[in-house]
Amino acid sequence: MVRLRMQRFGRTHRPFFRLCAVDQRNRRNGAVIENLGWYNPVEKDPEKQVELNVERVRHWLSVGAQPSDTVADMLAHRDLLPPSYRASWEKRRHRDRSRVTARVSLKVAEEAVASLGTLAGNAGADLSSFQAEAAEALKAVKDAVASSNVEAAEQAANRAKSAAERANAAESAFQAQKKAEEAAAAPAEAPAAE
Repeated sequence: MVRLRMQRFGRTHRPFFRLCAVDQRNRRNGAVIENLGWYNPVEKDPEKQVELNVERVRHWLSVGAQPSDTVADMLAHRDLLPPSYRASWEKRRHRDRSRVTARVSLKVAEEAVASLGTLAGNAGADLSSFQAEAAEALKAVKDAVASSNVEAAEQAANRAKSAAERANAAESAFQAQKKAEEAAAAPAEAPAAE
């Protein structure tokens, strides 16, 4: 199978890439079937960054060459992908973006579980039900991230965050009640000592 992919040239911190049609079994900088253009990411002018032989790129795509992810992105931004491949490219890009968004929810849920763990270590109140709820929500977020379901990840992260907030409120109420009991007990002990 022929792949359209980049070959890296240039020196350290000055990369330069050639877009090539290559047999899939060859190494990255191995034998090339045809050079199709180049990409210079160091160039400041966006119009001078990329040069493609559009006719040959379209030819290779029409005979079944598969572009790498990076090359597919580059070709899609220049409307060079065939409609059948463009649909799958858009679907893949949407899935990848969703996964990144869902990972933000994962971070929120992990922070909520960590804060609950810290709070439970120093708490006087029983926070085990809140910890169980947050752990269950974290598992749901991980499942949603794996399936790129953004809405489910956000909902589960909100459940974990809510459990952490309710645990903080429960601990605050417990501490306030404890102080009130100590304050009520202190005046009763004071007259007995006299």
